[in-house]
Amino acid sequence: MTNYLNRIKNLTIILAVLVFTNIPVNAIGQDTLAGDYNMLVIKTGLHIIKETVTVKGKLDIQAGAKIEFTDPGVLICEGEVLVNGNASNKIEIYGKSKSEGIGLVIRGLDNNTNSKVDINNAVFSGLQLPLFFDFGWKRSDVKITDNYFINNIGKVTVIQVLNPPFNLNIDSSTINFKIDHNLFSGNNAAIYFEDLKSDHVNIKITNNTFYGNHIYGFKNYNISTNILYGRADDAYFRYAPVIEKNSFAYNYLVDNIADTIVHAANFGVYGTGKSIGLKNNYLGSVNKLQIVKGIYDQAINYNVPKVDFEPFLTKPNETNPSHIYSINNLDKTILPDTLNSKDPLKGFILMANNGIDYSKATLKFSYFKDDSSTKKMDTILKYDIQPNGLEAKFTITSNIIGAKGNGLYSLSNILDNKGNYVPDVKLGFIAYANDLRRRNLLAEVLKSIIIADSIKKPIILTDSIKNTFQKIETPFKSRFEVGLLTGGSIFLGTISKKGSILGNDMNMLLGVHINYLLYSNLSAGLSIESFKLSNSDAKSNNNEQLARGMSFSTSILSFSPSINYDFVDNRLYSKARKIKPSIGLGLDIVSFNPTGVYNGTVYNLQPLGTGGQYSDSTKKPYSTLAFGYFLNFKVKYQINKTNSVGFHMSYHVSMSNYLDDVGPDSYPSVSTLLKSKIANKDAAIYFSNPTAKNVVGQYRNSPDGASDSYLNFGFFYSRKLFK
Repeated sequence: MTNYLNRIKNLTIILAVLVFTNIPVNAIGQDTLAGDYNMLVIKTGLHIIKETVTVKGKLDIQAGAKIEFTDPGVLICEGEVLVNGNASNKIEIYGKSKSEGIGLVIRGLDNNTNSKVDINNAVFSGLQLPLFFDFGWKRSDVKITDNYFINNIGKVTVIQVLNPPFNLNIDSSTINFKIDHNLFSGNNAAIYFEDLKSDHVNIKITNNTFYGNHIYGFKNYNISTNILYGRADDAYFRYAPVIEKNSFAYNYLVDNIADTIVHAANFGVYGTGKSIGLKNNYLGSVNKLQIVKGIYDQAINYNVPKVDFEPFLTKPNETNPSHIYSINNLDKTILPDTLNSKDPLKGFILMANNGIDYSKATLKFSYFKDDSSTKKMDTILKYDIQPNGLEAKFTITSNIIGAKGNGLYSLSNILDNKGNYVPDVKLGFIAYANDLRRRNLLAEVLKSIIIADSIKKPIILTDSIKNTFQKIETPFKSRFEVGLLTGGSIFLGTISKKGSILGNDMNMLLGVHINYLLYSNLSAGLSIESFKLSNSDAKSNNNEQLARGMSFSTSILSFSPSINYDFVDNRLYSKARKIKPSIGLGLDIVSFNPTGVYNGTVYNLQPLGTGGQYSDSTKKPYSTLAFGYFLNFKVKYQINKTNSVGFHMSYHVSMSNYLDDVGPDSYPSVSTLLKSKIANKDAAIYFSNPTAKNVVGQYRNSPDGASDSYLNFGFFYSRKLFK
């Protein structure tokens, strides 16, 4: 009995020593990790994290470990972090399907001069935020190398690096932060640095592959909707980032609302810096114009730094993780990423940066069974392959029977010659995704109709005008909707390029709009718009106009009442009918004042009587107040019951011929203008006939069909002020 008690006592002492001397706790094949650890070693085997797990000291994850995160599981690291897999025995860190957890958080100060973050040969997948360096973190060194960040579901960031808590004036410490030879593919979010230019963090991003990532955001392309972005200020920085020898290919912005691909999305930057280097990278194309489309810098927003990306690589380096960087037709022309595959492909050519093993690759064609539903068919296609170095020619030998509309070709189960993962290749994905979105919307509409039809209700004669324009029972003030307009204006009148709308000047438009609901499909509106119209005969493709040589500019203020027909019941709000088009007619009351420039001075043209109005007693000066009429078209997207956004376009015809000062008048003679009482006779002579050619008996503008017109278009935001 005594021996038994002594054993219990000894065991108790040993456990106490383990706890109070910070001897590491080894997790060997452990099912679940929970709570706080002073130090933690995770060895080979499956480990599950379902809640917040905090490691206050050293975290050591060894080769062969598998860590499954279940929402809201997160692993918080406050000390040194060693995640050391190897090429043949990688570490897997992943989220549980349909209940994905968060990932690793690097937090707090570790003043140990040898403390570091070393993450290599790990696979991060299916996580909400795989790797997060929280504000105020500090380690001596960070190396993220030879890892795979693939198919992570989070829409915030894949890697987020916030600033360490250094005193800018005192602390001279440096953190070397290296991201090298990693594959980022199939992710829904970006890699973000709070400061790319830093006084204390020396950033090097080299030899990585960013391939096939879909960055979720709103439809407008901006700084954060790129696979790599951050701030670059010229104040307080010793270290400019080194971003080179990377490969960016097939990364896109995807609209959160429509779930469709919008824009190429490789690199974005903001801040007070003048420029930032992005040289010696492969940026998805050898065409400079195509490269620029995937970079957000001064070319789009003059307030942000310029990205110096030249010289750029015409193909990725062999040092990058393996991937297919170019897809061509059989005739070696570029196969566009907007491929609309209604006609079956005969084959394609793939170019890789390394040797690829296609022996287990599967080529699948996915298409819709009919014209409207989301029922999908997958067909495995047979093919012949002709490898030629880093190039592989695929000839499709299967016949695709019964396919209708857009289809998607996908090549999967690809490996490199070392047996490593290679991202899938998708052909026709953009057109396929857009078509799928259209079908999903249609399915929602049909579902709502079926539900509505299943409810007993009185029979309504749908062909009756009374039933089309049903009375609205809502209070008076609840029928009002107020909106803000912006966009552009293009003059299409006398001084314009005929047959080419975009060949004319485009100026900015601002305005407000008030809408009042009359009936279920009928509304009245009033728009107050301020914009500018301008143009020059030099833009024309007509020889007579080119010879006339006139130009003008005028500021417009318009009051425009209208009546509008709404194609969708304006009382209806449902997820299935969020898109609401309308068409309308209206009248314009327009104030204008055409001007021109002569010898560096801007002149109001109406007081000069350039058409002889002040030198001919039979004529009267034209009024700078005019009436007109217009046709408008709008497409509204109803965000919720109160707020909506949309697109507007209207074509306006003025009852005045003088918006540009050029009416159906004969050219006045110089002698007549000299005899007139006009104050600025030299300016009047110039503007009446800028080319000074002999035009006796000719008209400045044809008397037939001389009315001026213009086009307004852009976007609007509207809100119902009262419920």
